[in-house]
Amino acid sequence: MDISLIENHVNTSRFDQYTAIIGECPSKGARSPKLWNAVFESEKKNCKMLPLDVKKENIINLLNNLNNDKEFIGGAIAVPYKELVAKWLGDNITPEAKKIGAVNCLYRNFDGSLHGTNTDGEASLMTFTDKFGSLGNKSVMVLGVGGAGKAVSSYFSSSSMGTIIISRRESDKRYANKIGAEWGGWDEVDNYIRDVDVLINCTSIGFGDQESKSPLNEQQIAQIKDSAVIFDIIYQPLKTKLLEMAGNRGISTLNGLAMNLEQAVLAYKYAVKTCNNLDEIRKIMLR
Repeated sequence: MDISLIENHVNTSRFDQYTAIIGECPSKGARSPKLWNAVFESEKKNCKMLPLDVKKENIINLLNNLNNDKEFIGGAIAVPYKELVAKWLGDNITPEAKKIGAVNCLYRNFDGSLHGTNTDGEASLMTFTDKFGSLGNKSVMVLGVGGAGKAVSSYFSSSSMGTIIISRRESDKRYANKIGAEWGGWDEVDNYIRDVDVLINCTSIGFGDQESKSPLNEQQIAQIKDSAVIFDIIYQPLKTKLLEMAGNRGISTLNGLAMNLEQAVLAYKYAVKTCNNLDEIRKIMLR
């Protein structure tokens, strides 16, 4: 790997193979390396997941470089590159990822080339239904239509009574139509929020330098049903400003920690030639 393309220092020479989480700054707290590396250690593989911080102007060169580096076996894609990497992969993505238009997982195909899939949507729906049950008669609002937002809204729209996607770009209406959802602009939240059973934050508001902020204000949260559930896919911090305000109102909440675990379990199975099944991988990561 050409380390001049990344912003942080990593050393791959100590390992027979390596995986990576690729994003703007995954070295500043991404959880995936801890989860994947626990399984590598359990399986006694001389392999690690490394965080690669990369600027937008270097991401394509880095992907080309990794594609040619046979010691790189795959890994994870973090914000804000999930859609960009899907475009770079072209037809080398699974049908699920093609529908979503974003990938969060890279793996080597049988011919040795890099392919991509998306485990965010499956993981988000699995963790929600495990805790709150079926979405069959529920209406859903998804805030944000980035890579994760597209994955989440795709899976939730196929399982719920109805889904509305809220974003700042009217061009996102095409994606909403594609998955059978409605679309509304950010200034239309108040028109729908009283009728929502499940509200999901897929924006970055509440994370990083926006940790003190919420995508909804107190007046909007006051309009939400007492029986509703607010799901924030952010897991750092575990209780975002949004979840804190919802909790103060007595509304049921869910953070992104379990979703992050499940997407890692699924992605590890894609990328690594392992004899462990999903349950075994999950148990190791949970330790």
